Amino acid sequence: GWLDQRTIVEFAKYTAYAARAFGDLVDLYATINEARIVGQHGYLSDPPEFPPGLYSPEHFMTVLHHLSIAHVVSYDQVKRWDSTSTSDLGPATVGVVCVLQYFDPADPGNPRDVEAARFVEYLYNEWFLNSITKGDFDVNLDGTIEPHEQRPHMVRGCDFIGVNYYTRWLVKHAVKGGDPRFDYALGPGGGELTDSNWDVYPPGLRHVLNWAYDRYRRPIYVTENGITDSKDERRVGYLLDHLGQLHAAIEDGVPVLGYFHWSLMDNFEWSDGYKMRFGLYNVDRETKERTPTKAVPVYREIASSNTLPE
Repeated sequence: GWLDQRTIVEFAKYTAYAARAFGDLVDLYATINEARIVGQHGYLSDPPEFPPGLYSPEHFMTVLHHLSIAHVVSYDQVKRWDSTSTSDLGPATVGVVCVLQYFDPADPGNPRDVEAARFVEYLYNEWFLNSITKGDFDVNLDGTIEPHEQRPHMVRGCDFIGVNYYTRWLVKHAVKGGDPRFDYALGPGGGELTDSNWDVYPPGLRHVLNWAYDRYRRPIYVTENGITDSKDERRVGYLLDHLGQLHAAIEDGVPVLGYFHWSLMDNFEWSDGYKMRFGLYNVDRETKERTPTKAVPVYREIASSNTLPE
């Protein structure tokens, strides 16, 4: 897997093949989806969510490091092998997709919670993007880039940033043993919870969009945003509230080029199987019938008119 450097080479081969095979059909590419989640759920989550399910901050950082290099080499391969333009974007617009979340200290009056929240935001939201856009590989996680951690030769490009946004988390200091910087626990905020027990916090979308653009000055796509709602009672409100915050971010000056709702149909989640229903269309797993949720006509009208309802 991603602990092995050879995976980077194999991924580069795969990227080159895909760009050559589909270049006459595709102009918009994302190299890696949610690099941080791959490492976090495999090596930091308690209880484990992804294989191999081993708690190891060291392995987490190795995975994140290798994925950042994989983006670099994949960016080069797409640019090399896709020279055919099928849209106004040009032959190959290549970016990366990151899950960005809003983090608050569980107790703003507790310095340990405040420091834990600061560290988690840096580790989860910032580290990977710093590595691929600036060549900053903060190996010791001290927030200072030493000469040996600055690798400008690793900066190839990132034409856009894809932002996946779902929720905010409260960060609490919690002793785990080992590296004390990883002594934290995440919990939902005090708002309404989805079926996944994720806090519904629309202002966080505006916050992370402004945060990403202010730091990295790249155009942005919202590549995932949605809710698990098996009773189909909250999806319309979730959609409208988050699109309202998206519109506010655009008015702030953030160049948002597109919005992709997660998801079109109920999907398979690595941690939850088919239990969680993200889909605009519900899927009956026995009959395969697709049933539109209440959000479908609302989303259709927004997409058709490019306006939010009054």
